[in-house]
Formats: sequence, C-alpha cells, structure tokens
Amino acid sequence: MTHYSLKEIANIVGVKAHRISYALSNGFLPEPAERITNRRIFTEADLEAAKRYFAAQPKLGRPARKDGGR
Repeated sequence: MTHYSLKEIANIVGVKAHRISYALSNGFLPEPAERITNRRIFTEADLEAAKRYFAAQPKLGRPARKDGGR
C-alpha cells in the first residue's frame, strides 16, 4: 500500500496544499484514517477522492482581456 503526504497529494492533484487542508477541515473530503506524528498520511483511496473533488471544481475568474482592460 502506498502512502502520500499532503504535499505529494497536492502536487499530484495540481492544487496548493492549503486547498486540500481547507477541503478536509470543512468536510468536503473525508479525513485520512492514518496519522504519523500528527501528520495526515493519505492512501490511494484518499488520492482518488481528492482527484474527483478537485476535478469537479469550476475554474473561477475571467479570461484576460486582449486590450489590457482598457
């Protein structure tokens, strides 16, 4: 069984680590069952859940204007 850190999960999913922490603390993602020295240890199932959650997120913001916003 492969284990991942928060940073590794963030790199694989393509988001910043604080976005994953936010999703965990607000119940959008299930909290990993394992901890070592009070650090979350993620499994393959946790990785897949994060991929599904962040793949469903809409892209926010507007595309840049060609005229520089003038």
